Amino acid sequence: MADPILRWAGGKRQIIDDIVTRLPPSRDYNDYYEPFFGGGAVFFELKPSNAFINDINETLMDFYELFKNNLDYIIRENKKLDDALNRYSTLDAKKEFYYTRRREFNELQNGCCEDELREAVLFLFLNRTCFNGLYRTNEKGDFNVPMKKKVILTESIEEKLKEGHKVLQNAEITSQDFEYIEEEVEEGDLIFLDPPYISNSDARYFNQYSTGGFGRDRQIDVRDLALKLHHRGAYVMITNSDEAEDLYRSDGEFMENFRMMELEAARSINSDSSQRSQIGATDIIVTNSPQFWEQREFDAYR
Repeated sequence: MADPILRWAGGKRQIIDDIVTRLPPSRDYNDYYEPFFGGGAVFFELKPSNAFINDINETLMDFYELFKNNLDYIIRENKKLDDALNRYSTLDAKKEFYYTRRREFNELQNGCCEDELREAVLFLFLNRTCFNGLYRTNEKGDFNVPMKKKVILTESIEEKLKEGHKVLQNAEITSQDFEYIEEEVEEGDLIFLDPPYISNSDARYFNQYSTGGFGRDRQIDVRDLALKLHHRGAYVMITNSDEAEDLYRSDGEFMENFRMMELEAARSINSDSSQRSQIGATDIIVTNSPQFWEQREFDAYR
């Protein structure tokens, strides 16, 4: 197994065992698809030999592509940033250094100059030093997450970065709408669908998908796509919040071919630790994996 190389809100590390034990073994599937990639916890856990990873967040996927091909440079430059940050003795001075780098990143994003590698270096730096690994932007598209008090040093995650880099060598990386896979997936492929969760809670900070958002119609598109891929002979798993349960149950044909189970998975978005378990506290797994078709826990929940 390998760990995700980025901290990413809504990641699946807390329920990774529940997910991977309900997926077919690697010998039973061909290509692996993950069109809502984010932090890619399932991908890094499975380490598939032939993968197609995608996310609508172009900045995120650009980072993975550059990281895939420029590991040593990105690590070396991040160590230099750590050294520069650690020269400051006060938290205020460290914050000023952070906000200067954040401003530089946003200027690069806004096209003041072309330096993709510098963007990738700063992307990793900001991910390590910002609050909870959030990627949040304002109306102008500028990254605006504040700094956390205790940063994660490059040296402490270097081995994780190197292991993740190895896994990425077997992946084709894209940034487009998730429905592109309908034209790509074939019989025997494995698809893991982790769309932005349906939630009535204050999840807007990590539940953003694109400018148009990800409403109920888009959730139905995910469900319908999963059913199409099932009929094509692919293995499919969806994760979502328990608030999506009725959406899946409302389609009789879907429920004839998929099983559903509930999981507890506290989220850690809120800055108030006492409130963190109230965001995304309950997940569901929906899958057509045949070896779990008769599992008692799935049948009981259905």
